Amino acid sequence: MQDDAAAFESWAIVLKCYLPEHIDSVVIDWEADITENKHYNRFVYRLAKFVQTYSWAHAAKPLPPIPSVLKCNISNQEAAEIKEHAENSEGWLECKYVLDHQAEYDVMNHQFPVGVFDGIVSRSTHFTTGGKSAIDIWAIKDSVFSIFELKLPENKPLGIISELMFYTNIIDDLLNHEITFDEGNKLESALKHNYRSFSKFYNAYDTGNIRSINAIMLADNLHTLITDDVLKVINDSPRWRYKNITFSTKKVTE
Repeated sequence: MQDDAAAFESWAIVLKCYLPEHIDSVVIDWEADITENKHYNRFVYRLAKFVQTYSWAHAAKPLPPIPSVLKCNISNQEAAEIKEHAENSEGWLECKYVLDHQAEYDVMNHQFPVGVFDGIVSRSTHFTTGGKSAIDIWAIKDSVFSIFELKLPENKPLGIISELMFYTNIIDDLLNHEITFDEGNKLESALKHNYRSFSKFYNAYDTGNIRSINAIMLADNLHTLITDDVLKVINDSPRWRYKNITFSTKKVTE
């Protein structure tokens, strides 16, 4: 998903933005994967959300079914601290941004896990990739949930749009309980120890207090094709408006 070649959402939006006189709709076609590849499953989830979001986007054929019960994993430890990262690396910059801006929010933290599982969380039930799949930075202020996808100045992928859309859809599904958490010892431990401020997120998840989502591309330098006009195309969706979801950009150094 981080590879521009796989970022179909990003390319579809850019083409729709820059070639409006030539492109009325975009059809996404693909070859089926029967090897239970987790990247393929994530692609299916992404495409299902994409065609729900934009009336001009279509799947070339019926999508494979997505499991009816999806679970999200929970971290059982804190994320690495700033001293554990090389200075000016992405991990270091991520930690620094949280330290510099956390006073502006009710809660702010980083590395929120977004591995999705079929029915129950276990080694054998991965639906999408797990492991290190995580949202860079997240925050809550009043009833607004913010998601930040951070990139170093020299890293300017067009695929940042696809990454941010995926994370936004996961959080939206969690907050609407279309994706849930396994009950049990791991959940109790995460709440007790408040790993990565999880108890604050879980309270928002449990109470339904979040009313809107801000999805933010956090980078001093973005891909040259990501402009205000592209942002308008991204945000021009009845689904995003209904859900009060907005995509925007912000500089790390602001």
